[in-house]
Amino acid sequence: MRLTRRPDGSLAVGKGPGRGAWLCGPPETVTCLETAIGRRGLERALRGPVTEDTIERLRTTLRE
Repeated sequence: MRLTRRPDGSLAVGKGPGRGAWLCGPPETVTCLETAIGRRGLERALRGPVTEDTIERLRTTLRE
């Protein structure tokens, strides 16, 4: 699964323009997100901070 930082700084799930990071696919996607957050890999891959609000939205989206 791909996460993309859009030009406005928001994050989106799926392909699109902007800086991206790949996570493993379902059903482990939420686990992979948690691992990436814990290792700060998501911020490194997206080259910028990821707010707690954004992380919560991603968790909700990936669980659906």
